[in-house]
Amino acid sequence: MSKSVKLLTVCGSGIVTSSMVANKITEMLEDEGYDVEAMESNPSELETYLMRDKYDFVAYASPIDESILGDVPAISAICLLTGRGEDEFKEEVLKILEK
Repeated sequence: MSKSVKLLTVCGSGIVTSSMVANKITEMLEDEGYDVEAMESNPSELETYLMRDKYDFVAYASPIDESILGDVPAISAICLLTGRGEDEFKEEVLKILEK
């Protein structure tokens, strides 16, 4: 039985880059037995999304106001765009999900 994960990705426009990041994370986590539900947003929508729903973590590709996250962990996903540091990113995400 797979474990469910609710992910929020954030980029400047909330469309292209956040979708790419969401897809990469979804594939990464599905390989680890997770069922991922991802939503995409831009930084100005972040607070609204966090008020509307509960997310396991936020992955961002543009600067965000971390003070609005509350207890939701956030991790930079720039490495998923550059290809450098993806293994470390995956390890950090898995640590977040194990908690």
